[in-house]
Amino acid sequence: MHPFKEFINYPVDSSFLIKFDNLPHFRFPWHFHDECEIVYIIKSYGKKFVGDAVEEFGPGDLSIYGSNLPHFYMSDPAFYVGDPNLRVNAIVVQFPVSYFPSSQLQAAEFISVKRLLSSISTGLTFSAAAAENGGKILHEIYQANGMERYLLFVKLIDYLGKSESRPITTPDYIHTRSAQEDPRMAKIYKFTTRNYNRKIVLDEVASVAGMNVSAFCRYFRKKSGKTFAQYVNELRISYACKFLKHGNQTIAHISDEAGFNNLSNFNRQFKSIMGKSPSAYRELFVSPGSH
Repeated sequence: MHPFKEFINYPVDSSFLIKFDNLPHFRFPWHFHDECEIVYIIKSYGKKFVGDAVEEFGPGDLSIYGSNLPHFYMSDPAFYVGDPNLRVNAIVVQFPVSYFPSSQLQAAEFISVKRLLSSISTGLTFSAAAAENGGKILHEIYQANGMERYLLFVKLIDYLGKSESRPITTPDYIHTRSAQEDPRMAKIYKFTTRNYNRKIVLDEVASVAGMNVSAFCRYFRKKSGKTFAQYVNELRISYACKFLKHGNQTIAHISDEAGFNNLSNFNRQFKSIMGKSPSAYRELFVSPGSH
């Protein structure tokens, strides 16, 4: 399944976005965005999908992703059974590719920043020592504001540029890029990727687009070549495929997590899009002798 594009709005009081995630489990789908991203895991463990790579993650994991590099975090199955003691705590930073202009990167003081930014197209994950120190700076950034926040961010990027790291994806991986969307489609996509796992009524998404329902339906089909319902189902199936391939949750549980209202509807939509049932799809990735 193709990754979905996320559109990011920056806060009015900062030139980059930093947020603290406190969630029962990761649930944002396989996606990409124009911005570069740093993810620091405080609590949680599971698998992270980056480009053509699949890796384990746990507390202390620190990674950085270049522009338009698809990625997705899937918490361990234990996080999906409602245990209140298991939570996702993570700090996420997103910043534009143009944050450091080329003229600035030519300065001697920015050599480490330039080194880092030139090597993140395939994603980087950092050594335990670098992640620990980088995590401390991220906590400081989250607590700061104004010029202090900016200076700490530059400090972080400079530090990571000097730190031990390794690429995540294979060297020949070519990441997915998407044509620029108009602002209205950007709002629709952003809203949908954040709400795909619940029922979305047309009145609601049409309001996000600033249109009535009939105008919205015509507009969305013209722009995307599919109905809004088709788009939402593809997004949900994309999410489900990751769990079927790499997780061990029941198909009924995956159906609920992906936002389908019942199992029979999930099975029907999955087969329509993927050409086989969820159980048949999962069997493709079961190694011989694992039964």
